[in-house]
Amino acid sequence: MAQTLQAEHQHQAQSRSVGTKRPRRPFFWLSSTVIYGISAIILLIQFFPLLWALVTSLMTAQETTSVPATLLPGHPTVASYVEALQGDIGHYYINSVITASVSTVITMILATLAAYAFARLRFRWKNVILLLVLFFSLFPPLVQVIPIYQILQGLHLLNTLQGLILPYSVFGLPLAVLVLMAFFQDVPVELEEAAIVDGLSRFRAFLQIILPVTVPGLFATAIIVFVGNWNEYLFALNYTSTSTYTLPVGIVTISQTEFTTNFSVLSAATILSVVPLVVLIMLLERRVVSGLTAGALKG
Repeated sequence: MAQTLQAEHQHQAQSRSVGTKRPRRPFFWLSSTVIYGISAIILLIQFFPLLWALVTSLMTAQETTSVPATLLPGHPTVASYVEALQGDIGHYYINSVITASVSTVITMILATLAAYAFARLRFRWKNVILLLVLFFSLFPPLVQVIPIYQILQGLHLLNTLQGLILPYSVFGLPLAVLVLMAFFQDVPVELEEAAIVDGLSRFRAFLQIILPVTVPGLFATAIIVFVGNWNEYLFALNYTSTSTYTLPVGIVTISQTEFTTNFSVLSAATILSVVPLVVLIMLLERRVVSGLTAGALKG
């Protein structure tokens, strides 16, 4: 009798468990396929220019201008890389490292202080000043080329690396301030208040408490600013000469002659210019990803 009741109880339990199972969505696998397909297309679009430059860099000069166009190199060669390295690309590398690094450091110092002030302090006209920062950042660089040229000419900074560092440091500020504001606002105010109660000044609390907490955000913002300065072309073209060319302008001069452009050398120099950025991001991958994730999850 007991065995019969136990069997009936198990049967009823199984019936209830089967009845309470959620029906599987018929379009679940279809939706996943669509999402992965769209993601693959976006990645292909993003990486195609770099992939095409890599393929072109392995071609000969004749293959890059052949008709009909050659999609793959018939006999892959690294001669274009050798030719690019034999030019002044090393000098252009040094110029780019100096201008991008120094301007990034200046931008991060100013942006960190400004973002902290906007996020934590209360002062008159704060919102108006923030709107003005955003407003002036909307002007395209092309509109500002001539006014900045006249300013640098008056300061005798044309054809110098300082003449690039100055505008680079300014143009990266609005984006850096906005990004860092989000990180500072995400830090609990209680941490800072507790440090001030313990005897720290606001500035020391900022240095010893706030900055260490926001290190991932600082790294992520610095990478964004550095990449923008490294790839900048318009100002470097107009404010420098041959001895102070940065890499984006220098690789064009390496690949061009009076009447033709060697596209394989141009592509090889482009690949070489991307290598430092890839190495930098690989070295700081964890900090950059954690910083971007923290900023995305805010709120």
